[in-house]
Amino acid sequence: MESTEIKQTITKSLDNLNLEQLALVEKILTEMTTYFKTNKSLENTSETPSNNDDPLAQLRNSDFIGCFSDDPNLSENSENIAQRILYNV
Repeated sequence: MESTEIKQTITKSLDNLNLEQLALVEKILTEMTTYFKTNKSLENTSETPSNNDDPLAQLRNSDFIGCFSDDPNLSENSENIAQRILYNV
């Protein structure tokens, strides 16, 4: 899938969300953008963190975990929530 097609698909999905869902998506995108920028800058430096080979360790040490509050069972229900958001089910 090309970049343009992906963006169009995302836009269509976002059009179907309510304000609360859009706020959640915005928080997630902000954190993901920060995460990617941080990792990009780490790749460009000669120093690499010791957990660079462990993606789970990187995630645990990132600011993404705990960046917003929601249902305590969010991780257990994340796949269903993502499906509802993406496909407006």
